Order: sequence, then structure tokens, then C-alpha cells
Amino acid sequence: MTEAKVKKVKPDIRAITRLVPPSGNLVQGQSELPIDPQLAAEAAAIIAASQNHYGGSEGDAGLRKAVSEKIARYNGIEVDPDARPFELMITNGGTGALIGIAQSYLRGRSALVFEPYYPYHRLILEAFGAKNEAFELDENLGFEKDALLARCRELKDRSEFPLRAIIVCSPANPTGKVLSQTELEAVADVAKELDLMVISDEVYEHYVVGEDPHTPIASLPEMRERTITVNSFSKSWNISGWRLGYAYGKGDLIAPINAAANVIYVCPATPLQAALSRVLMADGDYYTRLRDKFDEKRLRFSGGLRELGFDIYDSGSAFYIWARIPERYSDAIAFNEMLMREAGVGMTPGSAFADIDTWDAHVRICIAREDHILYGSMERLMNVLI
Repeated sequence: MTEAKVKKVKPDIRAITRLVPPSGNLVQGQSELPIDPQLAAEAAAIIAASQNHYGGSEGDAGLRKAVSEKIARYNGIEVDPDARPFELMITNGGTGALIGIAQSYLRGRSALVFEPYYPYHRLILEAFGAKNEAFELDENLGFEKDALLARCRELKDRSEFPLRAIIVCSPANPTGKVLSQTELEAVADVAKELDLMVISDEVYEHYVVGEDPHTPIASLPEMRERTITVNSFSKSWNISGWRLGYAYGKGDLIAPINAAANVIYVCPATPLQAALSRVLMADGDYYTRLRDKFDEKRLRFSGGLRELGFDIYDSGSAFYIWARIPERYSDAIAFNEMLMREAGVGMTPGSAFADIDTWDAHVRICIAREDHILYGSMERLMNVLI
């Protein structure tokens, strides 16, 4: 890998979001689709019945049971919702789980992320006294196992902020990349050889549309005991403001996270958990329809982008589009500013997700929008770029 220039200033995703009109907001990574009507009705009924009080820091028992059923069905992993210490806990979004992990395991230590990376994987660690180290993926978003092992060994052996964990995000934010079985096995082998934890962020598991299926790294041999899996309902249920997610793993791994959550959050929102518990597993086709809906959005919007000169990365998932901007442009920050000014459409420059200049000409596009937003945005992009 060639040495690249280190970035001094990163694009602020939330600031960009505030600058672009809602009709052209393809920036922030949240689903802006409508809430499921049955979920909304259940929440309204539970709140009206005054079930609005403290709950356990580990989360609602009914929701934990439903989540354990979900994990068994879609991930092939058995988690006992009644085990003590808890093997599964409901968290204040996926972020709440990551904060609990940082507080419990990573103070004075470091974790490795694959670059391009999700910014909160870095920001959370740094806010809680840990250090984040980036491992650069190649231009095809791949890596060599030997290079990963060498980098991890170097970081583990240092005296300050020794490496404690590898953070895996598959499908990935921002690129959508789905790690292959071979890549997951490489990460697992490195973690076992160097006795590292793995933190597996699987928020986008239900958007996989390519040849490589979603495989939880905790399902690989000897990985259950060293993996904490983090997930969220924000994206797949269009409830990012509810702040509900979950974490699971062996009880001795989850117990310190639950203790931290008790101090930091007290508990997740009790009526919202109860509402979700009633609908989470009620519709066996829910996630299939979700995947197919997003795949249609991906195919249509990617087709339009290609006509405009974008080079689309075939990620294998469908919540984000990762693309190289048209060849006549080289700086995605300037390109995005032009689009906001002339088309009223905003994306996220790739440099928001990297410390190096490799991804300066790339953008992340969030397609979790209603069709009239997506295709209205495409029309305005065509008016400017053709």
C-alpha cells in the first residue's frame, strides 16, 4: 500500500445534512421511510396505558425473547434470553452498545477498524479513553490476511494503547461491503492467534443482495467466546429516534457492558421496547420485503448515477451506494458543495470516512428515502450534470 497524505479536516456529516433541503438529502445514514403502522399503534397504546416507567438496564424481557428468536432464525445462533449473566441485552441504539463496550473493555487500549470506516467507531473510542487504529483497504475494498496479522501484531505488542479488539462492520458503513467467508475467516484467525476480541457491527444485515450472504463472525469456529455482536432496529424498522439496539455474546462478555449501561443510561425506553416486542417476529416476510424494496431502489438509482458518469462499487448490499464521482471531478467535497448549491442535492464525501486521501473522489449516498425523494433528486442531478 502506498503512503498517503493524512487529512487535517473532515466533512461534518450532520452539518452537511442541515445545509441540504429534505427533498435532496441523501446524506445522513438513517431511514426516512414511514414507521410500520402496527408498531406505531402498539407504541401509542402502551404509552396511553401509562407503561412508561423504569425498566431493567438489560432491557425488556419480552423484547429480549423476541430478539433471541430473531437471532436464531436469521443468524443461526442460539442465545438464551433467560441466562444469567445475560447473554443478550437491549441497548440505547447500536451506539449505546458501542459505548458500553468502550467503557468496559477499551480504556487505555486500542481497536482496529477497516478504512473507510464508520466515524462513530472512532469517535466513541476516543471519547472513552481508547485509541482507534485504521487498517487501509485496497482500491477494491479488500485486504491481505498477512498484512492484517502483521499490523495487529505490531499494535498488540506496543506499550501504549495495546490492541485489544478488531471492529468488523459487515455490511459496512459507508461502503456497503459484505465481507466474504474467506475475509471473515481471516479476521477470525488473526483474532484467535493474537487473543483479540472482535466487535461485530451487523446493523445492515437485512440489506444483503449480492452473492456473499451475511455471515455473523460469531458463528465461525471458536469465535463465539471472543465476539460481541452489536445490532440496531433504527435502520430496519425506520425508528432511529427511538434509540433501540442490542448486543449479544457470552455472559461474561455482556455483563460488564450491562453494568456500564446501568450507570450511563439506566434503561432503554420501556414503552418503545414493549411495542417492538409485539411486532418484531410477527411477520415472517418482513425482512424479505425490506431487502427487495431496497434492492429495487439500489438498481434504479445506481442506473441513473451510471448514466451521469459515476462509477458504482458493487458492494453486495443496498442501504448505501458507494461511488466514484464522475471522472472530470477529483474532489468530492467541492463536488458535493456544487451539487447542494446548484441542484439542492447532498451526498457525503468519502473523506468523512478516512484519514487518507485515497477516497477523496468518492461519495456515500443513502437511498433509505421515499421514491419521490430519490427520483426527484435524480432529476435535479441530471439537470446539473448532463
